[in-house]
Amino acid sequence: MRKRTNRKRETCIGMVINTAIKPSRDVMLGIMEYVRAETDISIIPRLFHASPATTAPNLKAFAESGIDGLIFCGVRKEIVESFLNAMPNHPPTVVVGNFMIPEQEMEKFEVVGQIVLDNEKVGEIAADIFIEHGLTNFAFFGSNGYREMMAGKIRCEAFRRRLEEKLGGEMSFSPKMSGTLADNEDFWSETFAEVFAFIKSLPHPCGLLVNGDREAFGLSDICHRLRIDVPDQVEILGVNNSLGLCERARPAISSIQPDHETCARKAVEMLLALIDDPKLPQDRRIVKVDTHKFVARGSTSIGRDFGRIAVRAREFIRANACSGISVSEVANHVGVSRRTLEKRFSEAMGQTVQALISSIKLEHVCHLLKMTDLPIMEVTLQSGYQPTSNLGILFKRTYGVSMRQYRNNSRK
Repeated sequence: MRKRTNRKRETCIGMVINTAIKPSRDVMLGIMEYVRAETDISIIPRLFHASPATTAPNLKAFAESGIDGLIFCGVRKEIVESFLNAMPNHPPTVVVGNFMIPEQEMEKFEVVGQIVLDNEKVGEIAADIFIEHGLTNFAFFGSNGYREMMAGKIRCEAFRRRLEEKLGGEMSFSPKMSGTLADNEDFWSETFAEVFAFIKSLPHPCGLLVNGDREAFGLSDICHRLRIDVPDQVEILGVNNSLGLCERARPAISSIQPDHETCARKAVEMLLALIDDPKLPQDRRIVKVDTHKFVARGSTSIGRDFGRIAVRAREFIRANACSGISVSEVANHVGVSRRTLEKRFSEAMGQTVQALISSIKLEHVCHLLKMTDLPIMEVTLQSGYQPTSNLGILFKRTYGVSMRQYRNNSRK
């Protein structure tokens, strides 16, 4: 939370967002949520949806419409620079992106800050995950879109470097950049055969880091067509944790989720600091966000017999926990006895089936408490608990506060 600020008027923040990509949408939602949760200052957000047709005059008119500061997110560097060139006396501006615009290029523009995701961290996390799974063959795949290629090169190099540091020469590595990510998602229309051949050539077992969930979904489909088993022969790990795509694949795709919430918060904080002090030192105008989360799903599980049963059970639980499923229903879905399920799930996951069901239900309770104003009883029902359950006691024992206190604390 920022220190309380006595502002004479409301602060109007303009957001220039490329809504075609998930990371930008995540940052936008994070900014909106952070602005909503602020209690000491009044911020009015306004949106400009960037697209390939965006021009500097469009942005100039937007910026001159009573905006105190601008946040660019997921927008091409050329668009940002053309806007700054067209408007020398531009309002304080913060650029949020997957890669850094070189300092020497930004120094000529006054009152500009950058929030950058640490792409090296993505490659390092992926390497550690695959090594932990006992793999020695690795591959990287990314598309040739401008933004994807810039971030992908950094991630690929960090991935390779981490593997070499830990395994030395006892590993194989196959990088591939192919295809152009198009708005209609048909990004392999001209290079499908090339991508097909790349997947076919991978040694087994192999850990494959894919520079985006959309591409990971497509590669998972190619593996299915080639009858290459995921995850036994090829483990697939995406980036961004796009729930609709990741959970729709079979098996569901594991993904590395960058901390867009922190990016959003840091962007607002930096912009307000620039508005308060346009002479903010240069070393405070660049912030690198290096926190990421590994979201494990079926595409990166160890390919042993009991592991496959556990993966199928885990996916079913994740999709249905809040509908009130029982351990017996999970066993029926997987096609084994309850005793077999319990034994193999515990060996593979290190916890019981019931513990995972309870954990996911409680996570959903927390999500609803933080993100909605639903009554406590409705939160209880939507999370798979009965009205007569002792959810309140369980919640306080787990988190140390009541459900109402948790909601109030999260809003602060």
